[in-house]
Amino acid sequence: MSNNLKLLLVVLLMPCVSNVYGQFIIQKELLLDNLSKSWAVYQQNTKYNLTNFSHRFFTDTVSIQEMKEAFYKNKDVKFTKSPYAGLDSVKRIGSIGESVMILSPLKKHPKKEIRDCRGVWNRLGTFSLVDLLDKNGVSQQTLFKKIKDEDLKKMMNGEIISLRAPRWYMGYVISPAASMEVYMDGKLIGRSPSVSYSDFFAYANHYSKVLDGEWYLKVSGGARLLGALQGMNTMTHAKTSEKSFSVLLYAKTYPRSKRITYTIDLLLPNNPDKDTENLFMSLKDFVESLPSGSFAPYYTTDLRLMTGRYYKVTVNKCGWLIQDYLDL
Repeated sequence: MSNNLKLLLVVLLMPCVSNVYGQFIIQKELLLDNLSKSWAVYQQNTKYNLTNFSHRFFTDTVSIQEMKEAFYKNKDVKFTKSPYAGLDSVKRIGSIGESVMILSPLKKHPKKEIRDCRGVWNRLGTFSLVDLLDKNGVSQQTLFKKIKDEDLKKMMNGEIISLRAPRWYMGYVISPAASMEVYMDGKLIGRSPSVSYSDFFAYANHYSKVLDGEWYLKVSGGARLLGALQGMNTMTHAKTSEKSFSVLLYAKTYPRSKRITYTIDLLLPNNPDKDTENLFMSLKDFVESLPSGSFAPYYTTDLRLMTGRYYKVTVNKCGWLIQDYLDL
């Protein structure tokens, strides 16, 4: 176990933590042994994710400059367009959530009128096509009935990649839960593992284990946990008045690297005062000490990897609050 991880776990051992925002409380002692097991399980679950499983897809990464430009352009935008728009959707039978299919077998169909449609699929072990929708979302049952079983088998030769519960994030449609299934003659012959959490903090947060649901429901608790850990890690707090700033957290190394390190850049304010600069540097030091693999990469619908997290940080003399812009 690395020294950084030991420090992280020791901090989590503290029996009761609270801050003035009343949004994060550990009500009972977290045992070091149990949290170590959580880290081990989290590492195992993310060890063989799609970035390691496939070397044909997600070979490009959203650059730091692109992520920064996206923040200034979209930080105040409320996206009303569905993240599924223009892409096939997959309903999981007998389970929660819905996925977006970013490599659709329909694009291999010989008829353009079918290629131009959006497919609706059910998934119960394997994929089954249940409907076609035009660009306006209107069902095209006549076209759907023209698709023969033999055509479908031919179309389903190769890889199908889907993202579970995609969400808008600064203009990108993302999800940490990507899966790839490989078919031959319509039969499933291989499947990649898939993660369910955006980061270790969302996984380890006490309330994340109580609430059932998709990955994005746990992002908020994970960010608050990160803020609580930073508050316990440092004696640096806002000295006079409350301070607020925004940062981009990202991987300094490529997501396929064996060891990934993290850092943050200041996004706002443009001209921080000395107190804000000191708070930012304190958080930067903490983030750069986090263990490799603390954050899972996001997968985008344009087949790229995105390592960034957009955080709003609020600090006063009593504590730290970190909020992910995914929830703001």
